[in-house]
Amino acid sequence: MKHYIYFIVVALLVISCSTKREAIGAADEIIVIVSKEDRSSINNALTQIFSDTLFTPQPEPIYKLNYADPIGFNELKRQTNLIIGSIGTNELNSGTKLVISLLGEELFNETISGNKQIIFSEDQFGRDQLFMIISGKTISDINTVLLEKSEWIKSYFDKIFIEKQKKYLFGNDRLKKLSKEFKQKYGWGIQIPWGWEVIRELPDSNFVWLGRELPYQWFSIHWEDGLIVKDSIMAVDYSNRFPQEYYKNIRYNDYKYQMEQVIFSNWTAWKSVGIWESIDEARGGPFINYTWYDGVTDRTYNLNMLVFIPSKNKATFMRKLDIIAHSFTVK
Repeated sequence: MKHYIYFIVVALLVISCSTKREAIGAADEIIVIVSKEDRSSINNALTQIFSDTLFTPQPEPIYKLNYADPIGFNELKRQTNLIIGSIGTNELNSGTKLVISLLGEELFNETISGNKQIIFSEDQFGRDQLFMIISGKTISDINTVLLEKSEWIKSYFDKIFIEKQKKYLFGNDRLKKLSKEFKQKYGWGIQIPWGWEVIRELPDSNFVWLGRELPYQWFSIHWEDGLIVKDSIMAVDYSNRFPQEYYKNIRYNDYKYQMEQVIFSNWTAWKSVGIWESIDEARGGPFINYTWYDGVTDRTYNLNMLVFIPSKNKATFMRKLDIIAHSFTVK
């Protein structure tokens, strides 16, 4: 049976989006409301989708799944990412009872006997909210559709994360003047959030280093004329030489180092990720690096992102830096 994902507006809430308050909670946190009886099964099903981690060097989940009892629904219904799970038809099950109250008997029956096991709604109880209901006759039915649509579901959560972070990063208080100066001087532009500053600018070396403290985040742009990186071997060599050559006291560790070819904006780029470390002191953290050639300007560009936040989660900050990187443009 072919499965579909349905978008709905739950009848419980019919006020316009303009009157709704902003959804609350971290954009990388997913609140899962499910009964204690179904929690283990629903958790196993969701980890098929939300299993990505970032090594910082300790593994950190890209999304954190936090579970709550259906009795607390009214207090949690404005969370940014909200999933409600139910297995079976037993109305004594608190999760099933909640799903029936939200969907109504007719639509609930379609999740059991039809192909509507996954139901989405945006801005359901708050602006910029992603609301999802998982309901099926058996956990096998739910697993089947989640496995089939896992990439699509994850991409939707990623979209909400990016949209929410863009509002925060690129609001009216971003450094528009500095962005304009770079565009005029160097022929490339990037959106720079408020609170960032220039750490080092070397026009003769085609190198600009931006940063922010608390937590420490660094972002650098480097470019050279012509096609400098032609294959994966050259890309690895270039990426590994870059930090010591331009930061001077930083190098990459072999631990969890990965490189792959990706589509970065409209370019085909080499993306490397892994762990950086200081040569002089006990400091380190995750990095992302993009290298690509732009035929219009006949330049090879390199964007490098580093984070240093001891004893705190770093995955969200790395994702924010990646959003900044994707604002990069050339003439």
